[in-house]
Amino acid sequence: MYKFLHNNRIHFAPGFHEARWQTEFALPEGINPIDHFIVRIWHWDATDKDYSIEVFDAPGHQVFKEYDDALICFNALATDYPETAAEEIKLELIQFHRGKISTLQSKILFPSSLVREP
Repeated sequence: MYKFLHNNRIHFAPGFHEARWQTEFALPEGINPIDHFIVRIWHWDATDKDYSIEVFDAPGHQVFKEYDDALICFNALATDYPETAAEEIKLELIQFHRGKISTLQSKILFPSSLVREP
């Protein structure tokens, strides 16, 4: 079962495509529905003991036509997002190509309050 966070509530769907359909997610204009890049944010699920709740609300699930644009977003979130995060999260840059999801980069980010300076 696929879990996702939308409108501050956890929802369930059989899979990624169904979650997009449930949220009435529309690809931005000019995006190829068969081949694009996505920057994803995942929350920890204590039951699954994994980062298994995808954030569909901003700034999660951002879609890009070009890899370079997605990488810029990924790096910006990796730098800035821990400042506002309340818990640790997983940040992913993936390629969606012909229904297959390939992880290109992944990072675990800790909130600034958890980071100790020497």
